[in-house]
Amino acid sequence: MAYCPNCGDELKGEFNFCPSCGFNLQNIGEIKHSPGVSSTETEVVICDNCGGENPAGTEVCESCGIKLSSEVAKIITKEIPAKSYPEKKRSQLKVVKEKTLKEEKATAKVVKEIDSKRILGIAAAVIGGGFLILFVAGVFDKPVSSNVSTNVTQDQSSGVDLSALQRINELEEKVKNNPGNKESLLELAHLRNDSGMFDKAIGDYQKYLEFVPDDADARVDMGVCYYSLRRYDEAIKEMTKALEYKPDHQIAHLNLGIVNLAASNVEKSKEWLRKAVDLNPNSEIGKRAQELLNSH
Repeated sequence: MAYCPNCGDELKGEFNFCPSCGFNLQNIGEIKHSPGVSSTETEVVICDNCGGENPAGTEVCESCGIKLSSEVAKIITKEIPAKSYPEKKRSQLKVVKEKTLKEEKATAKVVKEIDSKRILGIAAAVIGGGFLILFVAGVFDKPVSSNVSTNVTQDQSSGVDLSALQRINELEEKVKNNPGNKESLLELAHLRNDSGMFDKAIGDYQKYLEFVPDDADARVDMGVCYYSLRRYDEAIKEMTKALEYKPDHQIAHLNLGIVNLAASNVEKSKEWLRKAVDLNPNSEIGKRAQELLNSH
């Protein structure tokens, strides 16, 4: 077995870098393959008085303090036990949990976080640090969002946990057997949206909206998928269309402010954010819109 010379963890395979601590294994020579005993030759000067061993070049014995003779140093061989490393506990990666938010006359709304650095790369005047929040207006017939927010050991880029994937497979089968099942279509779209499968989620939303074209919440959710794919024009189009069916949709107004900001339409963004505040300045969404207005 091979062990990392830095952290002592077992190396199960050939690695250029230690998978536990990231130590560079490429230029360290031969890696020890088992914790045992090694030997080394060392020059020492033996004290005539006490017999103590002193490093070559030492003038006074380190053990008794007597001056050492200037005789030629003696070469001895010492056995050095290999260092024993305690096993490290590895921390698990956690998927970011999504929060839920309630606003007046609406059911629980799923909240999505947008890294502000992404916005900074597109628009010049954006918040320094922190996060912008893009709200999703999707309404679940069942509390399926809890499936997606479970902590799992995986890369966040995949965004899918096992329970969500299992539910997605079940819904796919339902929709395959009954393409007109609106409830299953909408739930499937929401799950894929939350799991990062934005292209497939868009397809599901489109099929659902053929049956229920006036569902403003679902149309805003589809716009969020377009936003996540950086297809800003299509996101703006769908969110604006949602307002034709529900003109006072505060989340749609806030999201239009954020999407326009991402698309470098700063003045247009401010217009939408002001409208979001005007609809209800005391709601969480209204307060969020005001914060964004104050920041740029």
